[in-house]
Amino acid sequence: MGLAGTAQAGRLLTLSPGESTIREFLLYDEFDRRSLSPIEGFLVIGTGDNETKLGDVTITLKPTVTKDFGTVFEFSLIGLAYPLGGKPEFINITTAAPLSITKTVKMSAAYGLVLVGAYIKAIDGDALLPAQFSITFSWAVAK
Repeated sequence: MGLAGTAQAGRLLTLSPGESTIREFLLYDEFDRRSLSPIEGFLVIGTGDNETKLGDVTITLKPTVTKDFGTVFEFSLIGLAYPLGGKPEFINITTAAPLSITKTVKMSAAYGLVLVGAYIKAIDGDALLPAQFSITFSWAVAK
């Protein structure tokens, strides 16, 4: 699925301050720069109000992959977070399994958007595909 197809049920999410959600998904192959796939995309809309503003948003991406000893399985989280009336913050983090990626972005706004994509960057060795991932979005209440 390309990033343009993110508006599917489960991939377009809305959260209020103090809420969080977890989504699980599979990635079947390494990312191909020519076709810009496979990548799993999410659009999260944060909806606060005049009394309860959005605080920091924390995104955690965790892999569950079976791989041979010595195999390097790299995956990435890429995208941006934008608090309405603020400056966008770009997200571009890569790590290797079994580690997770955690990114916290300061928001402090009534509304905000997070658009991210997760993909397998590289596999050096043997890994059993598809690889299962979970992504958690947690939106704090502004202090």
